[in-house]
Amino acid sequence: MATVEVAVCLPALVLLLLVGLGALAVVRDQIACVAAAREVALATARGASPPPVQADVVEVSADGDVVRVVVRRHRDLGPLPGFDITATAVAAIEPNQ
Repeated sequence: MATVEVAVCLPALVLLLLVGLGALAVVRDQIACVAAAREVALATARGASPPPVQADVVEVSADGDVVRVVVRRHRDLGPLPGFDITATAVAAIEPNQ
C-alpha cells in the first residue's frame, strides 16, 4: 500500500520542488536587477561611465537634480509564458567639485 501512495504523491512533490526552485531563481534575478540599477544610478550621478549590466533594457533618465535608472530583465519559464523583472533606482546628481 505504501508504494502506491508514494507513486501518487511523487509527481506532486516534483512539481512543488520545481516551483520552489523557479521562485528562488526569480528572487535571485530581482536582487541582481536592484543591484545593477543602484550601481548604474550611482555611477551616472557621479559622472562616471556606468558598469556593464546583464539586462534586457536599461533606461537612464535625468530629471532636474536626480538620475533615474530602470533595469528590466525578461524571465522565461520554459513552456509557460515568461514575465519581466523590473528594478528602479534614483540617485541625486553630485555637484562638480
